[in-house]
Amino acid sequence: MSPSASPSDASGPKPGGRKARWFRLFAFLLPVCLLGTLEAILRLGGNHTPTAFWIPGEAPDEVIPNPRFAERFVGPTQARMPRSVRVQEHPADQRLRIIIFGESAALGDPEPAFGMSRCLEALLENRLAGRPVEVVNTSITALNSFAFREAARDSRRLRADFWVIYAGNNEVVGPFGPASISGGSRPGLATTRLGLRFRETALGQWFTKQQSTQGEGLSLAQRWVGMEQFLDRQVSWDDPRLPGMRENFRANLHDVIELGLGAGAQIVLSTMAVNLLDCPPFGSVSTRSTNTPIFPQWAAAATNARAEDDRGAVTKAVAAWTNAATLWPEDAETRYRLGLARLNAGDLSTGRADLELARDLDTLRFRADSKINQVTRDLAREFTSRPVRFVDADRELRGTDPERPPGADLFLEHVHLRPEGNYRLARLMAEQIGAALGLPSTTTNWLDMQPCLERLGWNPFAESRLWTQTQALCERPPFSQQSNAELRRRYLDDRLTEANRLARPAALTNALARVQAMVNRHPDDWQLREQLARLLQTGRRWAQAGTEWRQIVGRAPGYVVGWYQLGESLSAAGDKSGAQQAYEKALRIRPDFFEASLGLGLVLGETKNFAAAVQALDQALKLSPRSLQARVNRGVSLIGLGRFDEAIRDFRQGATEHPTVTMPLLRLGELLSNQKSFAAAAAAYGEASRRETNNVALRHRYAVELSRAALTNESVVEFRRVIEQVPTSAIARLDLGVALAQQARFQEAIPEFEAALKLQPTNAQALAYLQQIRTKLGQNGVR
Repeated sequence: MSPSASPSDASGPKPGGRKARWFRLFAFLLPVCLLGTLEAILRLGGNHTPTAFWIPGEAPDEVIPNPRFAERFVGPTQARMPRSVRVQEHPADQRLRIIIFGESAALGDPEPAFGMSRCLEALLENRLAGRPVEVVNTSITALNSFAFREAARDSRRLRADFWVIYAGNNEVVGPFGPASISGGSRPGLATTRLGLRFRETALGQWFTKQQSTQGEGLSLAQRWVGMEQFLDRQVSWDDPRLPGMRENFRANLHDVIELGLGAGAQIVLSTMAVNLLDCPPFGSVSTRSTNTPIFPQWAAAATNARAEDDRGAVTKAVAAWTNAATLWPEDAETRYRLGLARLNAGDLSTGRADLELARDLDTLRFRADSKINQVTRDLAREFTSRPVRFVDADRELRGTDPERPPGADLFLEHVHLRPEGNYRLARLMAEQIGAALGLPSTTTNWLDMQPCLERLGWNPFAESRLWTQTQALCERPPFSQQSNAELRRRYLDDRLTEANRLARPAALTNALARVQAMVNRHPDDWQLREQLARLLQTGRRWAQAGTEWRQIVGRAPGYVVGWYQLGESLSAAGDKSGAQQAYEKALRIRPDFFEASLGLGLVLGETKNFAAAVQALDQALKLSPRSLQARVNRGVSLIGLGRFDEAIRDFRQGATEHPTVTMPLLRLGELLSNQKSFAAAAAAYGEASRRETNNVALRHRYAVELSRAALTNESVVEFRRVIEQVPTSAIARLDLGVALAQQARFQEAIPEFEAALKLQPTNAQALAYLQQIRTKLGQNGVR
């Protein structure tokens, strides 16, 4: 005991020690209780959304994908939805069940019905005749390994035989990546995963909602709406955030493999194949570094190299691009052009290496690069002793010329595959699964590409739709800013022209018969049935199409586009009540579905439920503020409610926002005319006539409103212009005669009435006017 210590210091607890412990316990429990209470209040108030990938379906032992699963990663306005499916957790039969994990390339964008997973199902179904095959695709556009790791955690319950993993394109641009929309430096792996756990709670979801920003919502446009948002989020090859991103990818991918193996599944793990040949870099260092000292020398060298390319001087082009690449080795576009030159010169190996390096140097990193694929290769080697099979799609996927890297022969754009590419990728996967099942190692027993695609309902009209979607995508940034944009535009024009030639109306009957026959053989395949429904819509067989869409949503109740298309078909068939219910169902699944809000507003307006129509169209305009159709139809519904001033504002706004379109001006002119504001109506029709100068009917209406506004001289001028364009228009002759008569220009009016009668001898109005004028002139003593 120290000399300064007292006996009381050395014996028993300090005075107040028990109180201090109780205080610390209370201080710990109080925030926990408060948070728990707040969590309970939020849940009771309906402020909690399930975050699991699989949620209970309508039938016993059935699960369906959670349509709001992606919200935890990108927020509700940017979230895309998983492909709808109904899965029995414990199927009675001995089916082969395969689960796909990945992103949009694994999903099969922009037409998932012809994606890799669908081809894989058709291949195995044919090879394993008599055994049911079920391929479940959990892939979601715009997400990455953080998301499919969570989907994998929840998919263990399905006890699949195989898990197929095809992912890696979105690690930079996807959630929590270096170029993700929220941007900036990203938290570490543990912090990110903890944050995802927090977002499973009602409190976390409330907090996230407060931080979310307005997005575009869901649209039928088959594109990832986020790509343009990354134009100012370029990431160079030496960005210090990339190594951490790759470690995150490795950790997530490792976990998914372990989860699958722990659930009793065998794993098929694949690298990512991307378009090397016909996809120039989206971003290059040179486009952002024009002030660097080396730029003038490089620019001169690149100009010389392009000139050699244009002359077709292959050897000189290689030398010129080599010189440019030496000056600026990290410029992606230069390396890409050098790779093409070397391929054209026959140096296939070095040319491919240059194209791969160009992809790695791309500063807009929408494609899995070599280091991402190396992570996958390394993991495959790590699991060699376990049931993990490896597909090196980056190397093994080959196009029409197996010596050259695949390009437009297999890819639609940068990473999404044409049906031909999806088939070849599926073959690689199927061969690994077949080997694991002990099937003989042969290529002759696999279904060929054409019958495989026909099994899925491929037809000329689906091909036309596919090329239309691809063309629309490639007209927008960043595709429109690539160096081959003009060449691609001509290529896509050719593909679409050829597809439309095959999808002519005369081919519809044959296409319907072939797809119908396939549906009869596979009645439970809703994605196949969708092709039939779309063909029926093309043929305007709305009632039959509605029947098919009902079958589709019955088998895929979460397929929001199916509910929307059901509404469209029923509306066109005259079943407005059924259409309203279908649109409302679509909006319950996805409240920010623009087209469904618009469709609902239209049918409500058609059934004169104007107040509800305005409400639905308000929602549509919130999602797409410049939608002309929503704006004009909102004005029409406002007229039904007698709110004329608001309707006028809507029509004027629509006319201002769309300066080349006449529809809002026509509605405006009609409303103003009905209100007897003839001068204002004439102004609206006059502007519409200037926008559409060859529209004779429009000019005629303009002249009529001028006449009603007592602007007789102006109306005469416009009526004469109408007659110049259509000399045989009896009504124009009659109206001109009336306008002249109103000015007491009787001698000029008589020939017009006579011309009208010559064109229409039974025109009572023209005859009456003519008789009145002749009588009047006779009374005045004028002949």
